[in-house]
Amino acid sequence: MARRFVPLLAALGLAAVVPAGAQTRTSSFAVNDPGVRASALGGAYTAVGGDPMALYWNPATLFFQQGRTAQASYSDLYGLGLARRTYLTVGWKSVLEEPRFVGDRVEVRRDRQSGPAYALGLESLFLDLDENGYSELSLGGAAAWGYGDSFALGMSARTLFVTSDLPDVGAFGYDLGIGLAWQFARGERLGVSVPHLLSRIFWRFDSTERLPFGVDLGWMKRFGPHLLASADVEARENEESPYRFGAGLEWEAIPERVTLRGGFRHLSGGYDDINKPTFGAAVAVSHLRFDYAFRLGPDVLGDTHRLGLDVTF
Repeated sequence: MARRFVPLLAALGLAAVVPAGAQTRTSSFAVNDPGVRASALGGAYTAVGGDPMALYWNPATLFFQQGRTAQASYSDLYGLGLARRTYLTVGWKSVLEEPRFVGDRVEVRRDRQSGPAYALGLESLFLDLDENGYSELSLGGAAAWGYGDSFALGMSARTLFVTSDLPDVGAFGYDLGIGLAWQFARGERLGVSVPHLLSRIFWRFDSTERLPFGVDLGWMKRFGPHLLASADVEARENEESPYRFGAGLEWEAIPERVTLRGGFRHLSGGYDDINKPTFGAAVAVSHLRFDYAFRLGPDVLGDTHRLGLDVTF
């Protein structure tokens, strides 16, 4: 069992266990395709958003969410029973009340499109290393503001707390990011995100490191009311380009009830390059939506199943 820890730590990006020069990739701040829907779409989510998980992808796309939503997800990474990740997020859209003249009187109308949007999130990771435990807890928040109904700007802030039974392995840190989104045509949107604009990790063993700087570019388009396509590309310093690429399709097989998803994910660097398909589905009942995603992982490790629940209220 111990032999599996080395590829597992490498695949998760836990260079935290051993200092790694000027940059680090703790798992909570690394590319791990947060969200069940995003994972099923191959990680092509920078321009999609519209839900609380935009906190982790592109905070600007929070602006396109409607109402209030809470999401929860769970995954046993690589199916090994060694690494378990959970997410809890909540997002809401502010409703503006605007007075308008209607004839000779003033009416107050509720504007559900133009108000700012917000999200809060909690992410946890726990590794069972035989007699030693390693855990990460990340707390974050984001806000988005719109200019008109097609352009949005967003900002995100996250904190990280690392605890471990391993000697001198512990840390805290922060990560600040920004994002832009432009809906330039009906049902078509571009997104740009800089997730690690400012970051710092302070390790217990007297090491201070930052996260690799990168830029994500995303595109999404709706083809009619029931089909969505998306694509993402990421460039990251000191990595081959593109460092990450994803593409996905989403089809409402039964409108507002059953949705099928699929995608492709490329990730370079780390323990091994990944070029794998992704799959997923969702079933909606009233205000509940149950999500599932299946992601093929590195051959040396295994595949990951993700389960999620989405509640609108």
